[in-house]
Amino acid sequence: MAGLLKFISFFTKYVTLWVILCAVFAYFYPEPLKPYGSWISYFLGIIMLSMGLSMSPNDFKLIFSRPKDVIIGVVTLYVFMPLVGLGIGTFLNLSPMLLVGFVLLGCCPTGTSSNVMTFLAKGDKALSVTISSISTIVAPFIMPVLLLFYVKQYVDIDAVGLFISIIQIIIIPIVLGLIVNKVCKKQMPVIQKIVPLFTVLALLGIILVVVALNVERLQTVALMAAVAMILYTVIGLIVGFSVSRLLRMPQAKGKAMTFVIGVQNTALAVTLGITYFDPLAAIPGAIGVVFTTVFCSFIASLWGNRTVEE
Repeated sequence: MAGLLKFISFFTKYVTLWVILCAVFAYFYPEPLKPYGSWISYFLGIIMLSMGLSMSPNDFKLIFSRPKDVIIGVVTLYVFMPLVGLGIGTFLNLSPMLLVGFVLLGCCPTGTSSNVMTFLAKGDKALSVTISSISTIVAPFIMPVLLLFYVKQYVDIDAVGLFISIIQIIIIPIVLGLIVNKVCKKQMPVIQKIVPLFTVLALLGIILVVVALNVERLQTVALMAAVAMILYTVIGLIVGFSVSRLLRMPQAKGKAMTFVIGVQNTALAVTLGITYFDPLAAIPGAIGVVFTTVFCSFIASLWGNRTVEE
Protein backbone atom coordinates (compact mmCIF):
# COMPACT_ATOMS: atom_id res chain seq x y z
CA MET A 1 0.00 0.00 0.00
CA ALA A 2 2.84 2.36 0.84
CA GLY A 3 4.30 1.86 -2.63
CA LEU A 4 0.97 2.65 -4.29
CA LEU A 5 0.54 5.82 -2.24
CA LYS A 6 4.07 6.91 -3.11
CA PHE A 7 3.32 6.37 -6.82
CA ILE A 8 0.04 8.33 -6.55
CA SER A 9 1.87 11.20 -4.84
CA PHE A 10 4.48 11.28 -7.61
CA PHE A 11 1.89 10.93 -10.39
CA THR A 12 -0.37 13.71 -9.11
CA LYS A 13 2.52 16.04 -8.29
CA TYR A 14 3.52 16.27 -11.96
CA VAL A 15 0.02 16.38 -13.44
CA THR A 16 0.89 19.36 -15.66
CA LEU A 17 3.71 17.36 -17.28
CA TRP A 18 1.37 14.43 -18.02
CA VAL A 19 -1.21 16.82 -19.48
CA ILE A 20 1.36 18.29 -21.86
CA LEU A 21 2.69 14.87 -22.86
CA CYS A 22 -0.83 13.56 -23.51
CA ALA A 23 -1.69 16.62 -25.57
CA VAL A 24 1.43 16.16 -27.70
CA PHE A 25 0.76 12.44 -28.17
CA ALA A 26 -2.86 13.04 -29.17
CA TYR A 27 -1.80 15.75 -31.61
CA PHE A 28 0.59 13.47 -33.51
CA TYR A 29 -1.36 10.20 -33.12
CA PRO A 30 -5.06 11.18 -33.10
CA GLU A 31 -6.68 8.35 -35.05
CA PRO A 32 -6.68 5.65 -32.31
CA LEU A 33 -8.26 8.14 -29.88
CA LYS A 34 -11.04 9.63 -32.01
CA PRO A 35 -13.57 6.80 -31.44
CA TYR A 36 -13.61 7.60 -27.71
CA GLY A 37 -15.35 10.96 -28.00
CA SER A 38 -18.41 9.61 -26.21
CA TRP A 39 -16.27 8.74 -23.19
CA ILE A 40 -15.65 12.38 -22.26
CA SER A 41 -18.80 12.71 -20.16
CA TYR A 42 -17.82 9.58 -18.20
CA PHE A 43 -14.36 11.02 -17.54
CA LEU A 44 -15.94 14.22 -16.20
CA GLY A 45 -18.32 12.12 -14.09
CA ILE A 46 -15.28 10.51 -12.43
CA ILE A 47 -13.84 13.95 -11.68
CA MET A 48 -17.14 15.10 -10.18
CA LEU A 49 -17.43 11.87 -8.16
CA SER A 50 -13.99 12.64 -6.76
CA MET A 51 -15.22 16.10 -5.81
CA GLY A 52 -18.20 14.54 -4.00
CA LEU A 53 -15.94 12.13 -2.15
CA SER A 54 -13.88 15.04 -0.84
CA MET A 55 -16.90 17.14 0.20
CA SER A 56 -18.78 17.22 3.49
CA PRO A 57 -21.65 19.22 5.00
CA ASN A 58 -19.02 21.59 6.42
CA ASP A 59 -18.34 22.81 2.88
CA PHE A 60 -21.75 24.48 2.87
CA LYS A 61 -21.80 25.95 6.38
CA LEU A 62 -20.40 29.34 5.28
CA ILE A 63 -23.54 29.98 3.24
CA PHE A 64 -25.29 30.31 6.62
CA SER A 65 -22.55 31.93 8.69
CA ARG A 66 -21.13 34.24 5.97
CA PRO A 67 -23.78 34.39 3.24
CA LYS A 68 -22.66 37.79 1.95
CA ASP A 69 -19.15 36.61 1.02
CA VAL A 70 -20.44 33.45 -0.68
CA ILE A 71 -23.15 35.26 -2.64
CA ILE A 72 -20.70 37.92 -3.81
CA GLY A 73 -18.37 35.22 -5.12
CA VAL A 74 -21.06 33.24 -6.95
CA VAL A 75 -22.73 36.35 -8.43
CA THR A 76 -19.40 37.83 -9.55
CA LEU A 77 -18.49 34.58 -11.27
CA TYR A 78 -21.72 34.17 -13.22
CA VAL A 79 -22.15 37.87 -14.04
CA PHE A 80 -18.65 38.83 -15.14
CA MET A 81 -16.98 35.75 -16.64
CA PRO A 82 -19.49 35.10 -19.49
CA LEU A 83 -19.04 38.78 -20.40
CA VAL A 84 -15.25 38.37 -20.33
CA GLY A 85 -15.51 35.38 -22.69
CA LEU A 86 -17.86 37.24 -25.03
CA GLY A 87 -15.76 40.39 -24.94
CA ILE A 88 -12.50 38.59 -25.75
CA GLY A 89 -14.13 36.58 -28.53
CA THR A 90 -15.56 39.75 -30.07
CA PHE A 91 -12.40 41.83 -29.61
CA LEU A 92 -10.17 39.20 -31.25
CA ASN A 93 -12.79 38.46 -33.91
CA LEU A 94 -12.72 34.74 -33.14
CA SER A 95 -14.70 32.28 -35.23
CA PRO A 96 -18.27 31.81 -33.94
CA MET A 97 -17.68 28.37 -32.41
CA LEU A 98 -14.46 29.46 -30.71
CA LEU A 99 -16.30 32.47 -29.30
CA VAL A 100 -19.06 30.14 -28.09
CA GLY A 101 -16.37 28.05 -26.39
CA PHE A 102 -15.10 31.05 -24.41
CA VAL A 103 -18.62 32.09 -23.40
CA LEU A 104 -19.31 28.48 -22.40
CA LEU A 105 -16.19 28.48 -20.23
CA GLY A 106 -17.31 31.77 -18.70
CA CYS A 107 -20.67 30.21 -17.77
CA CYS A 108 -19.02 27.28 -15.96
CA PRO A 109 -18.80 27.06 -12.15
CA THR A 110 -15.60 27.49 -10.18
CA GLY A 111 -13.11 24.67 -10.66
CA THR A 112 -12.08 22.59 -7.67
CA SER A 113 -8.44 23.46 -8.36
CA SER A 114 -9.25 27.00 -7.17
CA ASN A 115 -9.17 25.54 -3.66
CA VAL A 116 -5.61 24.36 -4.21
CA MET A 117 -4.59 27.77 -5.55
CA THR A 118 -6.18 29.51 -2.55
CA PHE A 119 -4.34 27.14 -0.20
CA LEU A 120 -1.01 27.85 -1.92
CA ALA A 121 -1.66 31.58 -1.70
CA LYS A 122 -2.53 31.31 2.03
CA GLY A 123 -6.03 32.57 1.36
CA ASP A 124 -9.42 31.83 2.90
CA LYS A 125 -9.76 28.20 1.83
CA ALA A 126 -13.13 27.72 3.58
CA LEU A 127 -14.59 30.54 1.48
CA SER A 128 -13.06 29.08 -1.68
CA VAL A 129 -14.45 25.61 -0.99
CA THR A 130 -17.93 26.94 -0.24
CA ILE A 131 -18.09 29.14 -3.35
CA SER A 132 -16.86 26.33 -5.59
CA SER A 133 -19.41 23.96 -4.06
CA ILE A 134 -22.36 26.36 -4.31
CA SER A 135 -21.49 27.52 -7.83
CA THR A 136 -21.35 23.86 -8.92
CA ILE A 137 -24.68 22.97 -7.29
CA VAL A 138 -26.52 25.87 -8.99
CA ALA A 139 -24.80 25.36 -12.37
CA PRO A 140 -27.62 23.24 -13.92
CA PHE A 141 -30.06 26.11 -13.40
CA ILE A 142 -27.81 29.05 -14.31
CA MET A 143 -25.72 27.78 -17.23
CA PRO A 144 -28.55 27.05 -19.73
CA VAL A 145 -30.07 30.49 -19.07
CA LEU A 146 -26.75 32.29 -19.57
CA LEU A 147 -25.97 30.38 -22.75
CA LEU A 148 -29.43 31.11 -24.16
CA PHE A 149 -28.88 34.78 -23.47
CA TYR A 150 -25.34 35.13 -24.81
CA VAL A 151 -24.86 32.70 -27.71
CA LYS A 152 -28.27 31.86 -29.17
CA GLN A 153 -27.42 34.10 -32.15
CA TYR A 154 -24.43 31.86 -32.95
CA VAL A 155 -25.84 28.40 -32.32
CA ASP A 156 -29.07 26.64 -31.35
CA ILE A 157 -29.23 25.98 -27.61
CA ASP A 158 -30.91 22.88 -26.21
CA ALA A 159 -31.52 24.34 -22.76
CA VAL A 160 -33.43 21.31 -21.47
CA GLY A 161 -30.76 18.93 -22.74
CA LEU A 162 -28.04 21.04 -21.14
CA PHE A 163 -29.90 21.05 -17.83
CA ILE A 164 -30.31 17.26 -17.87
CA SER A 165 -26.70 16.67 -18.90
CA ILE A 166 -25.29 18.92 -16.18
CA ILE A 167 -27.45 17.12 -13.63
CA GLN A 168 -26.17 13.76 -14.92
CA ILE A 169 -22.47 14.56 -15.15
CA ILE A 170 -22.14 16.91 -12.16
CA ILE A 171 -24.89 16.68 -9.57
CA ILE A 172 -25.49 12.90 -9.57
CA PRO A 173 -21.76 11.99 -9.23
CA ILE A 174 -21.31 14.61 -6.49
CA VAL A 175 -24.35 13.32 -4.57
CA LEU A 176 -23.10 9.76 -5.00
CA GLY A 177 -19.71 10.82 -3.64
CA LEU A 178 -21.35 12.48 -0.64
CA ILE A 179 -23.33 9.29 0.04
CA VAL A 180 -20.21 7.12 -0.15
CA ASN A 181 -18.44 9.61 2.11
CA LYS A 182 -21.23 9.23 4.66
CA VAL A 183 -21.67 5.45 4.43
CA CYS A 184 -17.97 4.54 4.28
CA LYS A 185 -16.71 7.07 6.80
CA LYS A 186 -14.14 4.68 8.31
CA GLN A 187 -12.68 3.81 4.91
CA MET A 188 -12.59 7.40 3.62
CA PRO A 189 -9.03 8.23 4.74
CA VAL A 190 -7.75 5.44 2.47
CA ILE A 191 -10.23 6.15 -0.35
CA GLN A 192 -9.32 9.85 -0.44
CA LYS A 193 -5.64 8.97 -0.85
CA ILE A 194 -6.44 6.87 -3.93
CA VAL A 195 -9.07 9.13 -5.51
CA PRO A 196 -6.55 11.69 -6.91
CA LEU A 197 -5.10 8.98 -9.17
CA PHE A 198 -8.46 8.40 -10.88
CA THR A 199 -9.10 12.15 -11.04
CA VAL A 200 -5.86 12.75 -12.92
CA LEU A 201 -6.41 9.75 -15.19
CA ALA A 202 -9.88 11.05 -16.08
CA LEU A 203 -8.47 14.50 -16.79
CA LEU A 204 -5.80 13.01 -19.05
CA GLY A 205 -8.48 11.00 -20.83
CA ILE A 206 -10.37 14.21 -21.60
CA ILE A 207 -7.23 15.90 -22.94
CA LEU A 208 -6.32 12.93 -25.14
CA VAL A 209 -9.74 12.74 -26.77
CA VAL A 210 -10.30 16.49 -27.16
CA VAL A 211 -6.94 17.11 -28.78
CA ALA A 212 -7.38 14.09 -31.07
CA LEU A 213 -10.77 15.38 -32.23
CA ASN A 214 -9.40 18.88 -32.86
CA VAL A 215 -6.06 18.29 -34.57
CA GLU A 216 -7.10 19.90 -37.87
CA ARG A 217 -8.74 22.85 -36.10
CA LEU A 218 -5.77 23.37 -33.77
CA GLN A 219 -3.49 23.75 -36.77
CA THR A 220 -5.40 26.87 -37.77
CA VAL A 221 -6.63 28.41 -34.48
CA ALA A 222 -4.18 27.27 -31.78
CA LEU A 223 -2.20 30.53 -31.59
CA MET A 224 -5.23 32.80 -31.50
CA ALA A 225 -7.01 30.53 -29.00
CA ALA A 226 -3.92 30.52 -26.77
CA VAL A 227 -3.71 34.34 -26.83
CA ALA A 228 -7.41 34.55 -26.01
CA MET A 229 -7.00 32.07 -23.15
CA ILE A 230 -4.14 34.08 -21.64
CA LEU A 231 -6.27 37.25 -21.75
CA TYR A 232 -9.29 35.41 -20.36
CA THR A 233 -7.39 33.99 -17.37
CA VAL A 234 -5.59 37.22 -16.51
CA ILE A 235 -8.77 39.29 -16.72
CA GLY A 236 -10.63 36.72 -14.59
CA LEU A 237 -8.02 36.98 -11.85
CA ILE A 238 -8.10 40.79 -12.04
CA VAL A 239 -11.91 40.81 -11.77
CA GLY A 240 -11.85 38.62 -8.65
CA PHE A 241 -9.11 40.67 -7.02
CA SER A 242 -10.70 44.02 -7.95
CA VAL A 243 -14.08 43.05 -6.49
CA SER A 244 -12.42 42.06 -3.23
CA ARG A 245 -10.58 45.40 -3.07
CA LEU A 246 -13.67 47.45 -3.91
CA LEU A 247 -15.54 45.71 -1.09
CA ARG A 248 -12.54 46.11 1.26
CA MET A 249 -12.27 42.41 1.98
CA PRO A 250 -9.39 41.20 4.17
CA GLN A 251 -6.37 39.88 2.31
CA ALA A 252 -7.21 36.20 2.86
CA LYS A 253 -10.71 36.66 1.44
CA GLY A 254 -9.30 38.63 -1.46
CA LYS A 255 -7.00 35.77 -2.41
CA ALA A 256 -9.91 33.32 -2.34
CA MET A 257 -12.05 35.65 -4.48
CA THR A 258 -9.24 36.03 -6.99
CA PHE A 259 -8.96 32.31 -7.65
CA VAL A 260 -12.63 31.32 -7.44
CA ILE A 261 -13.32 33.82 -10.23
CA GLY A 262 -10.18 33.15 -12.28
CA VAL A 263 -10.16 29.33 -12.10
CA GLN A 264 -13.20 27.62 -13.61
CA ASN A 265 -14.28 24.06 -14.40
CA THR A 266 -12.48 23.66 -17.72
CA ALA A 267 -13.31 19.94 -17.92
CA LEU A 268 -17.03 20.77 -17.87
CA ALA A 269 -16.54 23.32 -20.66
CA VAL A 270 -14.77 20.67 -22.74
CA THR A 271 -17.49 18.08 -22.19
CA LEU A 272 -20.42 20.37 -22.96
CA GLY A 273 -18.58 21.95 -25.90
CA ILE A 274 -18.18 18.63 -27.66
CA THR A 275 -21.60 17.26 -26.66
CA TYR A 276 -23.81 20.24 -27.50
CA PHE A 277 -21.87 22.51 -29.82
CA ASP A 278 -18.77 21.58 -31.82
CA PRO A 279 -15.33 20.15 -31.03
CA LEU A 280 -13.96 23.64 -31.76
CA ALA A 281 -15.99 24.99 -28.81
CA ALA A 282 -14.06 22.62 -26.53
CA ILE A 283 -10.65 24.13 -27.40
CA PRO A 284 -10.76 27.02 -24.85
CA GLY A 285 -11.43 24.55 -22.04
CA ALA A 286 -8.73 22.18 -23.30
CA ILE A 287 -6.13 24.95 -23.43
CA GLY A 288 -7.35 26.21 -20.06
CA VAL A 289 -6.69 22.85 -18.40
CA VAL A 290 -2.97 23.40 -19.00
CA PHE A 291 -2.50 27.16 -18.96
CA THR A 292 -4.80 28.03 -16.06
CA THR A 293 -3.22 25.35 -13.87
CA VAL A 294 0.35 26.42 -14.62
CA PHE A 295 -0.18 30.19 -14.53
CA CYS A 296 -2.44 30.32 -11.48
CA SER A 297 -0.20 27.92 -9.52
CA PHE A 298 2.71 30.27 -10.23
CA ILE A 299 0.74 33.32 -9.08
CA ALA A 300 -0.54 31.50 -5.99
CA SER A 301 2.96 30.38 -5.01
CA LEU A 302 4.36 33.91 -5.36
CA TRP A 303 1.45 35.32 -3.38
CA GLY A 304 1.79 32.74 -0.65
CA ASN A 305 5.45 33.53 -0.13
CA ARG A 306 4.83 37.23 0.43
CA THR A 307 4.28 38.74 3.87
CA VAL A 308 1.18 40.78 4.67
CA GLU A 309 3.20 44.00 4.45
CA GLU A 310 4.53 43.12 0.99
